[in-house]
Amino acid sequence: MVATKEMTDKVLESLPIVGRQAKNEKEEKYLREVCEYEFYNLEEPGLSLKFPYGNTRTKHNFQFFHGAKYKVPRHVAMHVESRSTPMWDWRPDGTGKMVKQHIGTKPRFQMRQVYA
Repeated sequence: MVATKEMTDKVLESLPIVGRQAKNEKEEKYLREVCEYEFYNLEEPGLSLKFPYGNTRTKHNFQFFHGAKYKVPRHVAMHVESRSTPMWDWRPDGTGKMVKQHIGTKPRFQMRQVYA
């Protein structure tokens, strides 16, 4: 398993939750739990992903390599999996004109939880 700069579980758990906040204590405890994940780059297989995570006071730069295993909090894994590319298509609108429509999203990355 590759360590993320030898960060301890306590330091990982202290990272702020970015985006949608937990509704109650139980959900926050679940999101902050550090689990082992295997990272996959679906958009460009084989390439790594480097990104900053956190807020202005507390942040950390993560770098994930395709196929490697990492221990990160659930909220970081959910953030990585939420990154997607919009898919558009040209479709007729009924009057003979072609209109660009949003038909969905394509996930860019996948974090598979590893169970021991």
